[in-house]
Amino acid sequence: MLLEAYHMQIDGTLNKLTTLREYIDNTEDYINIQLDNHRDQLIQLELFLSSGTVCLSIYSLVAAIFGMNIPYTWNENHRYMFKWVCILTGILCAILVVLIISYARHKGFVRS
Repeated sequence: MLLEAYHMQIDGTLNKLTTLREYIDNTEDYINIQLDNHRDQLIQLELFLSSGTVCLSIYSLVAAIFGMNIPYTWNENHRYMFKWVCILTGILCAILVVLIISYARHKGFVRS
C-alpha cells in the first residue's frame, strides 16, 4: 500500500515533468519562429539598402565622370548639360530601385 502511494506520487510528478518539458519545447519553437521572423525582416532591409546603394553608386559614378575638369567639346553649345545628365541619371536610378523592389515583391523575396 505504501509502495503504491509512492508509485502514484512519482507517476504524478513524471506527468508534471512531461507537461513542463512539452511547454518548454513549445516555448523554444515559438522563440525560434520569432527569431526567424526578425531575421527575415533584416534580410529584407538589407535587400532594400543594397539596391539603393547600387543605384546611388551608379548616380555618383555618372556625376563624378561629368564633374571632372576635363574639357568636353560637345559640351560647349550646351551649358546646362551636366545638370540635365544628373537629373536624368537620378530619375533612371530611382526607376531602377522601384523595379528592383517590385521584382523582389513579385518573386516573393519581400512581403508587401
